Amino acid sequence: MKHNLTVIFLFLSVTLIDAQESGNRNRGNVNYNENNAIYNNNTQAQNILPLATLRKGRIVELNVNVLSNQKADTYVAIFNLTQMGKTVDETNKLLTDRYNGFFQELQTVGIPKDNVYLDMVTFVPIYEYEKEKKLFTKTHNEVPKGFEMQQNVHIKYKDPEMMVKIMSVAAKYEIYDLVKVDYSVDNQEAIYVDMRTKAVSHLVKEIELYEEKLGLDLESGYRLVAENKKVTFPVDRYSSYNAFSNVSLGGTPDKGKVLDMYKPKTRYYDKVAYDDFDIVINPEVLEPAIQFMYNMKVQIVLKDTEQPAKEYFWLTPDGDKVPVKVK
Repeated sequence: MKHNLTVIFLFLSVTLIDAQESGNRNRGNVNYNENNAIYNNNTQAQNILPLATLRKGRIVELNVNVLSNQKADTYVAIFNLTQMGKTVDETNKLLTDRYNGFFQELQTVGIPKDNVYLDMVTFVPIYEYEKEKKLFTKTHNEVPKGFEMQQNVHIKYKDPEMMVKIMSVAAKYEIYDLVKVDYSVDNQEAIYVDMRTKAVSHLVKEIELYEEKLGLDLESGYRLVAENKKVTFPVDRYSSYNAFSNVSLGGTPDKGKVLDMYKPKTRYYDKVAYDDFDIVINPEVLEPAIQFMYNMKVQIVLKDTEQPAKEYFWLTPDGDKVPVKVK
């Protein structure tokens, strides 16, 4: 209970400060991909502390949520190369020359040969319509125009500052399409072991608190334990908004066209919020992090002290009843 009250007070304080340091995100039109959301707590309407619930019967249920922010050990950037040409040979040569130059210069900035992989994606013909005129009719025939080839280049690196050098080299060979960047950690199992250890320690302290302060006999009941885990990567945690404000002094013009200016979208890393977590490991996030989530739930079935203890007897061949102790 003391923990819950503390959360309420902190929430009220954050709400007051948010009016001063909320940023343009709250003014713009936010486009958040809810399909990728792990915990849907990114809207202020849901930042309300839920009421505690009690299960029917003699069951005490304890729950702990743990979040761990981890920096990536390895990154893989994927660039797309698209080339069009009139013939198969021309298309293949143009794209091969661009890739070879890109591949060779990557080594000069510190990317080893073994850290580059070429993935052939598509190689398809391109068609256009040719008008055929007859005496009374016109026919549009689809005819080959050329070919299009696409390849993806996968580049592995460990230092995040290496991306600046990679982008510079890519621009020299007219490679501008950065598809995505994958993040990975070397020892995912150790991260979950640490989270599980902290979750168990947290639940043990809660059980001791309930027994000492509330007088619940949790030690004598039998227990059921369940756990769940999930991980979200930075590529799934980017949101966008349009930072602009429309000002109309005289209303919409009655005549003529209204030409709207291009308004770029701002994209930003939107980490999983900490609202629903009891324990947060590495809470300060400077760069986009891999976020591991772990949940442990314990159900303790209390003994029914109102019912008398059952007695068990062993019936001997002579007809005597011998008490049997059953634990």
